[in-house]
Amino acid sequence: MIPATSSVEALARALPRTPLAVLPTPLVAAPRLARALGTGQLLVKRDDLTGFAFGGNKARLLEFLVAAAAADGADTLLTGGAAGSNFCAAAAAAARRAGLACELVIAGRPSPLGPALALARSWGAAVRWTGTPDRDSVDAALPAAARDLTAAGRRPYLIPRGGATGLGAVGYALAAAELRAQLDRDDVTVLVPTGSGGTLAGLVAGNVLLGRPWTLLGGSASRPPQAARRQVLTLARDCLRLLGADTEAGTEPGPADVTVVDARGPGHGLPSPDGLAAAELAIRTEGLMLDPVYTAKALALAPARQPVVFWHTGGVLDAVAAAQEAAP
Repeated sequence: MIPATSSVEALARALPRTPLAVLPTPLVAAPRLARALGTGQLLVKRDDLTGFAFGGNKARLLEFLVAAAAADGADTLLTGGAAGSNFCAAAAAAARRAGLACELVIAGRPSPLGPALALARSWGAAVRWTGTPDRDSVDAALPAAARDLTAAGRRPYLIPRGGATGLGAVGYALAAAELRAQLDRDDVTVLVPTGSGGTLAGLVAGNVLLGRPWTLLGGSASRPPQAARRQVLTLARDCLRLLGADTEAGTEPGPADVTVVDARGPGHGLPSPDGLAAAELAIRTEGLMLDPVYTAKALALAPARQPVVFWHTGGVLDAVAAAQEAAP
């Protein structure tokens, strides 16, 4: 077991990293929101303030993914997602920072650009459409796009939707160590919006390495909860292997290390009544902006009468778009 935050940082030091995020992000108290929600002490980990390309939590993942692409000799970052994917936008900006081209595979057919995809295009990303709105179509189209690029003499580095890899999760194993240094208590529930699973997986890996001080709770806004938990645990194990952690010394993540509950509401990308209510409380009590796709739905799951750290993963572009739609 490795209890010290410095040891987690030492494990990650061997991996190439491209600095993108402004770290550490603040951990702030939200007492008025805590009273409104009925939680115990409520702290908000402000990863909406990572300071890179409106990317929120994506910046931590991309630090390791972009560095790996460069180390691999790639000339093109290849990834994909839905048209509103904040990861795709942040990946385009990160590619530009690293001197790489960016190719995005987007679910659906060509349509008017929302803010995320408009930014990605402004940062030089080329876009391919799958022709069907199902986000799973991206998973099938990405390898084909990689083959096309390779045949054209390019050297693509393929990143799955949302940056959901063990390597991307390393950014959040480090974030766990960052949080441990900021907290003055361990008996907290860390509540995390969950989509493709990389953020929560890294926190699971980091929590295990730190001696399991926290309860981890994911609000899955994308997959059914059991599928999401399987994905998170798989990525957490991959993350620990990349870090060289000794899984025989009690560091093998298992089902007891994370709870994932259903936060999808009417469906991915669609606002839920509970999420909208939570977002309204957050803005009126603390001036805290939440997006309707992930963060608002997760905050609605905050457990009552318990100390909670809510991991604000970002979604600023979606929050602004939702505010514009709601304005009289």
